[in-house]
Amino acid sequence: MERKEKEEKLKSMMVQEEFNTGRRARLALAYSLGADLHESWRKGYAAKNTQEDGTIKPREKKTSDEVWIAKHGTNIIDIANASFAELPKDWQGENLEAARVAVDLVYGQVMAGQEISEEELQRLSAIVHEKWLERNTWAKDGELGVPYAELPREEQEKDTVQLRDAMKKVEQYKKGEISIESLEEQYGLEGREAK
Repeated sequence: MERKEKEEKLKSMMVQEEFNTGRRARLALAYSLGADLHESWRKGYAAKNTQEDGTIKPREKKTSDEVWIAKHGTNIIDIANASFAELPKDWQGENLEAARVAVDLVYGQVMAGQEISEEELQRLSAIVHEKWLERNTWAKDGELGVPYAELPREEQEKDTVQLRDAMKKVEQYKKGEISIESLEEQYGLEGREAK
Protein backbone atom coordinates (compact mmCIF):
# COMPACT_ATOMS: atom_id res chain seq x y z
CA MET A 1 0.00 0.00 0.00
CA GLU A 2 1.30 3.44 -0.89
CA ARG A 3 1.98 5.99 1.82
CA LYS A 4 -0.88 8.24 0.66
CA GLU A 5 -3.31 5.28 0.72
CA LYS A 6 -2.15 4.36 4.24
CA GLU A 7 -2.63 7.95 5.40
CA GLU A 8 -6.14 8.06 3.92
CA LYS A 9 -7.02 4.73 5.53
CA LEU A 10 -5.71 5.96 8.90
CA LYS A 11 -7.71 9.20 8.59
CA SER A 12 -10.81 7.19 7.75
CA MET A 13 -10.29 4.97 10.80
CA MET A 14 -9.82 8.05 13.02
CA VAL A 15 -13.06 9.56 11.72
CA GLN A 16 -14.94 6.30 12.38
CA GLU A 17 -13.46 5.99 15.87
CA GLU A 18 -14.46 9.57 16.74
CA PHE A 19 -17.96 8.89 15.41
CA ASN A 20 -18.36 5.69 17.44
CA THR A 21 -17.05 7.09 20.72
CA GLY A 22 -19.03 10.33 20.42
CA ARG A 23 -22.58 8.95 20.70
CA ARG A 24 -23.52 10.99 23.79
CA ALA A 25 -21.94 14.11 22.38
CA ARG A 26 -23.64 13.69 19.00
CA LEU A 27 -27.07 13.34 20.62
CA ALA A 28 -26.61 16.40 22.85
CA LEU A 29 -25.18 18.47 20.00
CA ALA A 30 -28.11 17.43 17.78
CA TYR A 31 -30.60 18.67 20.37
CA SER A 32 -28.74 21.95 20.63
CA LEU A 33 -28.59 22.33 16.85
CA GLY A 34 -32.27 21.32 16.55
CA ALA A 35 -33.17 24.15 18.93
CA ASP A 36 -31.04 26.53 16.85
CA LEU A 37 -32.78 25.40 13.65
CA HIS A 38 -36.21 26.06 15.19
CA GLU A 39 -35.12 29.49 16.44
CA SER A 40 -33.75 30.34 13.00
CA TRP A 41 -37.08 29.35 11.43
CA ARG A 42 -38.98 31.42 14.03
CA LYS A 43 -36.82 34.44 13.28
CA GLY A 44 -37.51 34.14 9.54
CA TYR A 45 -41.22 33.58 10.16
CA ALA A 46 -41.40 36.59 12.48
CA ALA A 47 -39.72 38.82 9.90
CA LYS A 48 -42.58 38.13 7.50
CA ASN A 49 -45.42 37.76 10.03
CA THR A 50 -45.09 40.47 12.66
CA GLN A 51 -48.46 42.11 13.20
CA GLU A 52 -49.15 45.82 13.70
CA ASP A 53 -49.25 45.38 17.49
CA GLY A 54 -45.76 43.84 17.44
CA THR A 55 -46.89 40.28 18.10
CA ILE A 56 -46.05 37.38 15.83
CA LYS A 57 -48.92 35.93 13.82
CA PRO A 58 -49.69 32.48 15.30
CA ARG A 59 -48.83 29.37 13.31
CA GLU A 60 -51.04 26.78 14.92
CA LYS A 61 -50.46 23.06 14.40
CA LYS A 62 -52.00 19.93 15.86
CA THR A 63 -49.95 17.61 18.01
CA SER A 64 -50.40 13.97 18.91
CA ASP A 65 -47.99 14.15 21.88
CA GLU A 66 -50.29 12.87 24.63
CA VAL A 67 -48.03 14.01 27.48
CA TRP A 68 -47.92 17.54 26.04
CA ILE A 69 -51.71 17.54 25.44
CA ALA A 70 -52.38 16.44 29.04
CA LYS A 71 -50.09 19.17 30.37
CA HIS A 72 -51.57 21.95 28.20
CA GLY A 73 -55.19 20.81 27.88
CA THR A 74 -55.19 21.15 24.10
CA ASN A 75 -53.78 19.47 21.03
CA ILE A 76 -52.98 22.82 19.34
CA ILE A 77 -49.51 24.38 19.53
CA ASP A 78 -48.50 27.77 18.16
CA ILE A 79 -45.09 26.81 16.80
CA ALA A 80 -44.21 30.40 15.88
CA ASN A 81 -44.48 31.57 19.48
CA ALA A 82 -42.94 28.55 21.19
CA SER A 83 -39.29 27.80 21.82
CA PHE A 84 -37.90 24.40 20.84
CA ALA A 85 -38.12 23.24 24.46
CA GLU A 86 -41.80 24.24 24.60
CA LEU A 87 -42.70 22.25 21.49
CA PRO A 88 -44.37 18.84 21.76
CA LYS A 89 -42.11 15.92 20.82
CA ASP A 90 -43.71 15.49 17.37
CA TRP A 91 -42.98 19.13 16.48
CA GLN A 92 -39.45 18.94 17.83
CA GLY A 93 -38.98 15.89 15.63
CA GLU A 94 -38.20 17.39 12.22
CA ASN A 95 -35.66 19.89 13.55
CA LEU A 96 -34.09 17.21 15.72
CA GLU A 97 -33.83 14.69 12.87
CA ALA A 98 -32.37 17.33 10.52
CA ALA A 99 -29.85 18.21 13.22
CA ARG A 100 -28.96 14.56 13.86
CA VAL A 101 -28.25 14.02 10.17
CA ALA A 102 -26.06 17.13 9.97
CA VAL A 103 -24.13 16.41 13.17
CA ASP A 104 -23.60 12.76 12.25
CA LEU A 105 -22.30 13.70 8.79
CA VAL A 106 -19.61 16.06 10.08
CA TYR A 107 -18.82 14.90 13.63
CA GLY A 108 -16.06 12.39 12.94
CA GLN A 109 -14.24 14.59 10.47
CA VAL A 110 -14.36 17.71 12.62
CA MET A 111 -13.29 15.83 15.76
CA ALA A 112 -10.44 14.18 13.85
CA GLY A 113 -9.27 17.61 12.69
CA GLN A 114 -10.04 17.03 9.03
CA GLU A 115 -11.01 19.91 6.79
CA ILE A 116 -14.30 19.56 4.94
CA SER A 117 -13.75 20.91 1.44
CA GLU A 118 -16.43 22.81 -0.47
CA GLU A 119 -16.77 19.78 -2.78
CA GLU A 120 -17.28 17.48 0.22
CA LEU A 121 -19.73 19.96 1.74
CA GLN A 122 -21.83 19.84 -1.43
CA ARG A 123 -21.76 16.02 -1.41
CA LEU A 124 -22.90 16.02 2.22
CA SER A 125 -25.58 18.62 1.42
CA ALA A 126 -27.00 16.20 -1.13
CA ILE A 127 -27.26 13.59 1.63
CA VAL A 128 -29.01 16.10 3.91
CA HIS A 129 -31.57 16.69 1.15
CA GLU A 130 -32.04 12.95 0.49
CA LYS A 131 -32.65 12.31 4.20
CA TRP A 132 -35.11 15.21 4.33
CA LEU A 133 -37.04 13.69 1.40
CA GLU A 134 -37.09 10.32 3.18
CA ARG A 135 -38.70 11.97 6.23
CA ASN A 136 -41.02 14.22 4.23
CA THR A 137 -42.52 11.95 1.59
CA TRP A 138 -45.24 14.54 0.94
CA ALA A 139 -42.59 16.65 -0.85
CA LYS A 140 -41.53 13.99 -3.37
CA ASP A 141 -44.00 15.11 -6.03
CA GLY A 142 -43.38 18.84 -5.52
CA GLU A 143 -40.67 21.26 -6.55
CA LEU A 144 -38.41 20.05 -3.72
CA GLY A 145 -38.76 16.39 -4.69
CA VAL A 146 -35.79 16.53 -7.05
CA PRO A 147 -32.14 15.58 -6.50
CA TYR A 148 -30.06 18.16 -4.65
CA ALA A 149 -28.21 19.23 -7.83
CA GLU A 150 -31.53 20.23 -9.42
CA LEU A 151 -32.73 22.35 -6.51
CA PRO A 152 -32.70 26.13 -6.81
CA ARG A 153 -29.55 27.60 -5.19
CA GLU A 154 -31.64 29.08 -2.36
CA GLU A 155 -32.94 25.62 -1.42
CA GLN A 156 -29.48 24.05 -1.70
CA GLU A 157 -28.18 26.68 0.69
CA LYS A 158 -30.70 25.61 3.36
CA ASP A 159 -29.10 22.14 3.41
CA THR A 160 -25.57 23.53 3.38
CA VAL A 161 -26.30 25.96 6.22
CA GLN A 162 -27.39 23.04 8.43
CA LEU A 163 -24.02 21.39 7.84
CA ARG A 164 -22.04 24.58 8.43
CA ASP A 165 -23.96 25.15 11.68
CA ALA A 166 -23.29 21.53 12.71
CA MET A 167 -19.58 21.97 11.94
CA LYS A 168 -19.47 25.11 14.14
CA LYS A 169 -21.29 23.34 16.95
CA VAL A 170 -18.93 20.33 16.86
CA GLU A 171 -15.90 22.62 16.66
CA GLN A 172 -17.15 24.53 19.73
CA TYR A 173 -17.51 21.23 21.58
CA LYS A 174 -14.04 20.14 20.47
CA LYS A 175 -12.58 23.40 21.84
CA GLY A 176 -14.34 22.87 25.18
CA GLU A 177 -16.76 25.76 24.63
CA ILE A 178 -19.81 23.47 24.90
CA SER A 179 -20.48 21.15 27.82
CA ILE A 180 -22.24 17.93 26.86
CA GLU A 181 -23.34 17.47 30.47
CA SER A 182 -24.99 20.92 30.45
CA LEU A 183 -26.77 20.13 27.17
CA GLU A 184 -27.92 16.78 28.53
CA GLU A 185 -29.37 18.51 31.57
CA GLN A 186 -30.96 21.28 29.49
CA TYR A 187 -32.70 18.83 27.14
CA GLY A 188 -33.41 16.07 29.67
CA LEU A 189 -31.05 13.60 28.01
CA GLU A 190 -29.31 12.17 31.07
CA GLY A 191 -29.06 8.42 30.67
CA ARG A 192 -30.38 8.42 27.09
CA GLU A 193 -28.44 6.57 24.44
CA ALA A 194 -27.87 7.99 20.96
CA LYS A 195 -28.82 5.99 17.87
